[in-house]
Amino acid sequence: MNDLPLQVRTARDTDVPALLRIVQAAYRGEGGWTTEAHLVHGHRADEAEVRGMLEDSSVLLLVAEEPAARDLPPAGAPGGAAQETTGQARLLGCCYTRRDAADPTRAELGLFAVDPSAQGRGVGRFLLEEHAAWRASEGVRILELCVLQNRPELRAWYERRGFRATGTTLPFPADPSLLIDPQLRMESMQRPLVGSARP
Repeated sequence: MNDLPLQVRTARDTDVPALLRIVQAAYRGEGGWTTEAHLVHGHRADEAEVRGMLEDSSVLLLVAEEPAARDLPPAGAPGGAAQETTGQARLLGCCYTRRDAADPTRAELGLFAVDPSAQGRGVGRFLLEEHAAWRASEGVRILELCVLQNRPELRAWYERRGFRATGTTLPFPADPSLLIDPQLRMESMQRPLVGSARP
């Protein structure tokens, strides 16, 4: 269970800079357990790639954010007194799915990242389950993803979320020169979804 007040929504153009910072910190930074800096060089995503996702009708890009802090009502104010927002919502994580054009009951999960400062607090689990429920309500029945080899802790995390390895490995999808070990491949995992309405 997460210990933060969270809301999940579709990403907007204005989220792109913060989203890119989170993705880079989570995948290539020195903090957080999700980093792959010891396995892969370079940037995980760029602005053009993310903006392309926002324009792609087959993609659902969601973000998790901590709502803006609110003022407490003045002492003696009635319980229903309005509260004013004192700050901005803080983006904590993101992930996308892309529906398979040939089989829209399947969708690939990716760009799944949580700000290292918020990791270990249930943000990723909450975001993943919200995303899965959203896609299940649209008829998606299988979520697919790929995990870089030599990441047993990440594979175990996905297994606890209902994913299972398919036994298939695939080539690294980006420039292979970014790999510290050029022999590394991607392990395919899948999770079945049941039809449900979004909460």
